[in-house]
Amino acid sequence: MTGVEDTPARPISVLVVSHAVGVWGAQLRLIGYAPHLAERGVRFTLAAPPGELAEAWVEAGLPHVALELPPHIDLRRAGGTGSRRPTAALREAAAQLRSARRIAALAAGFDVVLSFNLQAHLESVLAARRARRPVVVEVVDLVRGGLGLRFLRLATALADATIANSAATAATLGPRARSVQVIHPGVDLERFAPGPADAAVRAQLTAVPEAPLVGIVGRVDPRKGVGVLVEAMARLEGPAAEARLAVVGDVGIGTAEDTAALRATAHRLLGDRIRFVGRRRDVPEILRALDVLVSASYAEPFGRALLEAQASGVPVIGTRSGGVPEFVEDGVTGLLVPPLDPAALAAALQRLLGDASLRDRLAAAGRAQAERRFELADRYDAVAAVYARAVARQPRRARRNEGKAT
Repeated sequence: MTGVEDTPARPISVLVVSHAVGVWGAQLRLIGYAPHLAERGVRFTLAAPPGELAEAWVEAGLPHVALELPPHIDLRRAGGTGSRRPTAALREAAAQLRSARRIAALAAGFDVVLSFNLQAHLESVLAARRARRPVVVEVVDLVRGGLGLRFLRLATALADATIANSAATAATLGPRARSVQVIHPGVDLERFAPGPADAAVRAQLTAVPEAPLVGIVGRVDPRKGVGVLVEAMARLEGPAAEARLAVVGDVGIGTAEDTAALRATAHRLLGDRIRFVGRRRDVPEILRALDVLVSASYAEPFGRALLEAQASGVPVIGTRSGGVPEFVEDGVTGLLVPPLDPAALAAALQRLLGDASLRDRLAAAGRAQAERRFELADRYDAVAAVYARAVARQPRRARRNEGKAT
């Protein structure tokens, strides 16, 4: 990076707005980034409802202000206007305006507003405009259509800058999105490093520790493809059919009925070959205990678990979906299969579980790529530069507005 605008001349205060009350990959990344951005002169304060995210934020020693926001419709839902009554859009617009007024009251005390949640993007932009503050939108969701995509595109067209976690995510934003920069998530190369499996951890993941162990880590939601992986595991033949599956994670945006149906199907097809272990804090140890990490998502914005597994020296299988092909090269740093295709996934598992040299080669290449492309300090610098440029442009915009007023 070069230029005066890339380095903050003074500390920049950022109001981070999020509806999300859960803590998943994107939220963990934001919490991890905050102290390092503070070292670079960018200081985050979270404005979010009480909940798991606020608790984790405060536990990390970061400032938080409680912000009650009205509920919104499911903005991830695909489909055109015909999928909802016209009055739904009007109600949603009214909710966005109510939120914007509340956010604007806080934004006046900060240099920049950051929206870090799909539901908060449009209202944060409107609030920043009301408070005359620059606004950055960080997009970590793949939105395929419907009202949610229209709101997202409007927000990124009005924002001062947009950060996208992958080129696939950026491609959904349309031509009017302003100052879009793709900044892939990075990985802690020391925390996620190759090493021997912890026998105690492996015993928690499978009843047969000596059998091959496949894992999937993340939200147990329909779009994450856990059911596809279960069906693929049931198709394995020969020695590979002895492999066990560990499902690490909990329900995020799915329903209790979805989860119950998944568990019933999994136990019917795999019996004691599958174990649901819930959410875990020891993800590096979990990854090192696996023989293969799978991401079976059909709409994956990036794929944090795959990158962490690569850094940990674990061979991976992902889908040709979203941002995954941007760092998983088929046959080089992992294997890729079509999404929602249990037969193709079974074939990839069969191939990988039956070829130790292939596993070693993919694991080594994945680790080397993580070291070469995904070092965290580069991400911190790139993100800090986005805020520095947004603030540097603000005085010029303010002078233009004053000129129009006179």
